[in-house]
Amino acid sequence: MLPVPTRTTQLAFLGAALLVLSGILFAVAPLVVMGGSAMVALVLALAASMPVGRRVRRERLELAWWFDHGGPGGTGHPVVVPGAPFKIRCYLRNRGPRSLVVDRIEPIVGVSARVLAIPDGAVVVPPARRVEFGFTLEAPAVSRVVLHGATVEVRGALGLFRVPLFFPNPLTVKVLPRASAPRRAASIARQHLDERAGRSLVRRRGAGTEIRELREHVSGDPFKAIAWKATARAGKLMVRELESDLQRTRYVVLDVSGTMRGGPPGSRKLDHAIEGAAAIARIGLAQGDRVGLVVVDGRVLAHVPALDGPHHHLAIVDALLGATEVVDSDLTDLDEQEVVALVARYARRQDGIDVRVGSGRSRAYDVPALVAHVTRSLASDTSGTKEVVFAPDATSSLLRRFCRARALPIPYRPEPRDGTKAIGLAAALRAAGGRTRGARSVVVLSDLDGLDQPEPLLGALELVRAHRHEVTFLVPWGPSYRAPGTTGPSRDLHLVFSRMEEHRLLGMQKELGRRGARVLPMASGDLAHLLLASTRRRTRPLGARFAPPGGPTPITLRPPPPPSPLAAAEPGSRDGS
Repeated sequence: MLPVPTRTTQLAFLGAALLVLSGILFAVAPLVVMGGSAMVALVLALAASMPVGRRVRRERLELAWWFDHGGPGGTGHPVVVPGAPFKIRCYLRNRGPRSLVVDRIEPIVGVSARVLAIPDGAVVVPPARRVEFGFTLEAPAVSRVVLHGATVEVRGALGLFRVPLFFPNPLTVKVLPRASAPRRAASIARQHLDERAGRSLVRRRGAGTEIRELREHVSGDPFKAIAWKATARAGKLMVRELESDLQRTRYVVLDVSGTMRGGPPGSRKLDHAIEGAAAIARIGLAQGDRVGLVVVDGRVLAHVPALDGPHHHLAIVDALLGATEVVDSDLTDLDEQEVVALVARYARRQDGIDVRVGSGRSRAYDVPALVAHVTRSLASDTSGTKEVVFAPDATSSLLRRFCRARALPIPYRPEPRDGTKAIGLAAALRAAGGRTRGARSVVVLSDLDGLDQPEPLLGALELVRAHRHEVTFLVPWGPSYRAPGTTGPSRDLHLVFSRMEEHRLLGMQKELGRRGARVLPMASGDLAHLLLASTRRRTRPLGARFAPPGGPTPITLRPPPPPSPLAAAEPGSRDGS
C-alpha cells in the first residue's frame, strides 16, 4: 500500500503551497524558495517511506493473537457472555535489524462486536524482539465473533507518513449465554433449585421409597397408605407421606423466526429467549433431569435429544449459538448470486484473491476458483462449521457455510412464509413430545406472531396433551422491547401497538388454554420470572394481572376496551405494555 500522510504532513503541505502561492502573487522570491524547499522535503520523505512496506514484508513482521482466558492477574473471563468486556491478547514480532514504530493497531471485526479499547500511543518494536499488548471488545448478544485481521500503520521517514499494512489472521470467539458463565449458573442454581441434588424430588400419596412424614388422614388418601401402628398409638387415622426421586424430562422449543429478530442485537426477543433457554437447561441438568432442545422456524432446524449430565449442556449451548447464525437459503434474503458476490468480495479484501472476470456490466465471477479457495479455508477451520446447510446445490451450501464460519452477514427473512410458522411449531411439539407416554415438561419460547393459520399447532398441542405432557408457552411481550418514545405521535403508535399485541395474545391464550397449555407473557429482560414461570404448576386464569417480580411495569391481559380517540389517551401511558 502507498504511504498515507499524517495530519502534520497535510498541514505542512498546505503551508508550503500557501508560501509558493503568496510568493508568486506578491513577487517575493524567498517565499517561493521556502515553499518549494518544503515541498521537496515532503517528496523526499514520501520516497523514503515507499519501501517501508516491502521491507517489513521481506523481514517478516509477525502478528499473532489469542483470547485471554484470564487467570492470576488477568482481566479476562473464562467464558465470553453478552455485555461483558473481554480481552484479546496480541503481539508483534520484528525479525528485522531496525526498530519499527507502529502508530496505530486496530482489529477488523464484524457487526457482532465492538472495540472498546486499543493500545494508546505508538508501539515501538525493537529488532529481533516482540512486544505484547491487548484489545478490549464487547459483544451485545450471543453470537460468533470473528476478528478477520488487524490493520497496522508503521511510521515512515521523519514520522511524516504512515505505511498501512493488513494482517489477515482470523480469530473466532464464541459469545455464550449468560447462564453458561460458572458464577452466573451457580447463582441461579442457589436461588431456584431444591437443596437436594441429583433428581427431582416428587411427593406421592401411597407410593415411593422413603418416608417423608406421618400426618392425619385426609379425604383422598389411599387405604394402603394408612400407618396402622401410628394410628393405634395416636387414636386416629394416620398415613405415611412417601417420596421418591424421579428423573424428569424437560424440553425447550425455541422459535428463531424473523419476528423474533427485530431490533438491535442484545435487545431482541431472540436474545432474551436464548438466555432463558440456556438457563432452563442449566437448572434442569443441575437437578439431574434430562433436557432436550428443539430449534424451529418453519421447520425443525436443530434437535438436541433429551439427555442428562453436565457435558450435555455444551451440546445445548452449541445449538443455541447455531440459532443466531442461520444461513439456509429458504430462511434468508440473499439469493445464490448475491452470496457468490459476498464471498468473492471478502476473499478479495481478506486474502487478496480476485476471482472477478470481465468488466462493467458483463463482470462475472470464477466460481470454481472461489469454491477451491473456500474449500481450502474451511479445511483448516476448527470453529465447527461442518453442519449441513439447506441450499439448492452443493456449491451454494459450501459458500453459505463459509459465510457462517467467517460471520459474514446474510440478512434473515423478516417475516415467515404463510402458514410455515404454525407448521414448524407443530413439528417441534411432536419432536419434543415424542412417542413416549411418560410425562414431559415442554416450554415453548415464541412470540406466537405470524400464526394466521394456527390449526397445525393446535392439533399438535392436542396430541401432546393427550400424552400427558405439560406445555407452557412463554411469549416475549412485544411492547416491552420497544420504547414508547418522547413525542406524542410515537407514544400514540406505541399505545396502538400495545393494544394490538394485547388483543392478539389474549386470543392465543384462549385458544391454547382450551387445550390445556399455559400462555404466559414475559417482559424484556425478565429472566428471573421466566425461570419461575417455566416450573410453576398452577394454571393462571385468563385476564389475570401478570406482574413480573422486580419488573418495571405489570402486564395486564384483558379484552381490549372500546375504541377511543388517541388524543384522549393519557400521555406516556404504559397500559398493556
